[in-house]
Amino acid sequence: PVDRLVLFDYRRGRDQSGPKSMLADFKGIIQTDGYVVYDALFENHPDIHLTFCMAHARRKFVDAVKDDEKQANYVLDEIQKLYLLEAKMREENLNWELRTAARKKYADPILESLGKWLGDNQYRYRPVSPMGKAIAYAHKRWAGLSAYVLHGQMEIDNNLVENAVRPLAIGRKNYLFAGSHEAAEMTAAMYSFMASCKKNNINEFEWLKDVFERIQSINHKSLYQLLPSNWKEYRPT
Repeated sequence: PVDRLVLFDYRRGRDQSGPKSMLADFKGIIQTDGYVVYDALFENHPDIHLTFCMAHARRKFVDAVKDDEKQANYVLDEIQKLYLLEAKMREENLNWELRTAARKKYADPILESLGKWLGDNQYRYRPVSPMGKAIAYAHKRWAGLSAYVLHGQMEIDNNLVENAVRPLAIGRKNYLFAGSHEAAEMTAAMYSFMASCKKNNINEFEWLKDVFERIQSINHKSLYQLLPSNWKEYRPT
């Protein structure tokens, strides 16, 4: 299942060509960190619903506390209510349908009120001030930030992706360079496998050892059995 896999896709730049080719045939929901390339590509796409990350919006207001503590904390308190609802639903292990219903009942009024507040205050602060930047960021993306309410399978933020990316960010600071584009592609593949193992609570060394032992003899039609998301089910006993 795709929902138990992590993919690092290496590209030589950060322009539109990467996501455009990778997602050329995609239809469904994309959740991003608000990077402008996705807006340009998919904002008006008929088959793609673009949603954003509430955690990224929240961080802007954390930075804005020094600018206007009272108003920034108001926004943070409202966002905290949304996260408390998410935590409660996880504790109750609600399915997607019940998550959607709970969000519409409890999160919708908060989001509607907060969206109105953003609109009312978008010109109150200097655009270059921390508060002005936070409001502008959230107000511009508010439809996408609120869209998770409509889709029970979506999360309020993309922290799952952020957590998967963190080891790569730490490693990049240590070794700085991959050496070549080909090496970077292989590195991305290995990070994909390791992150997917972690996602499926699999020991990375045991998985690698088993894959290296079996991959030469396994039928190519059965290669899917070696994916971390399927490995436990098909691993020989």
